[in-house]
Amino acid sequence: MIRVMREQHEAACLGRKNAVIPTAFSGSTISRRGAIKVIREQHTAPESVTRRLEIAGGRNRFGEPNYRAVWGWSRLAWVGGKWEDRNAAGELVRECVELRHVPKYAPHDRWHIERWLPPEAYGSPRAWYGQTVERGDGLAAASIPALGPYPERGEYEHCFTLAGPGGEFVQLTATVAEYVAQAIERGRHAGATRRRAAIDERERDDERAYDAWAWDALSLDTAFDGHSFVSVA
Repeated sequence: MIRVMREQHEAACLGRKNAVIPTAFSGSTISRRGAIKVIREQHTAPESVTRRLEIAGGRNRFGEPNYRAVWGWSRLAWVGGKWEDRNAAGELVRECVELRHVPKYAPHDRWHIERWLPPEAYGSPRAWYGQTVERGDGLAAASIPALGPYPERGEYEHCFTLAGPGGEFVQLTATVAEYVAQAIERGRHAGATRRRAAIDERERDDERAYDAWAWDALSLDTAFDGHSFVSVA
């Protein structure tokens, strides 16, 4: 059973040769020669941030950090399905069924903290393709998985967007990244502890209720419809 589903965003518009089509990426166009020029504001997390996140969250089974920081425009993901490409006037140029690499998170101009999830969090490959392959409207033959290929090595998923109270930009620093990762880890472990405590308390309540019922059932005043016990020699 797939427990994690990715957000799907609008992709870059692809056009026919000799067309000039604006894309979903900031400042990008398709030239008259058909070459795609994508101009995006891209950033990578500083090494100090990467190191702090690794210390705070540890590494996964593949030796990769459990947490990482990504810039919105730089974090791309596969999205498959039926796409409509339009020109600058909004006129439909073509329709196609394919996988496209598009920005995964919004807002694009903010830092996002991701946490790694293991492959089993997405179910089996058979379940993944069974639930994500696009069907209908002539798409069955294309067999395009809406969320891309099965994540055999697991995948990083969004857990926090670095922004102010009003959504304003907040600069990513090693201290901020470490604090976020530690807070998430504490919340995860605290949540598990509370769930275990709640289960234990419920079991104790059940035991107390059963003890009370058993005592009443075996009481001399109520046993055998109020008749006294009789010993048989």
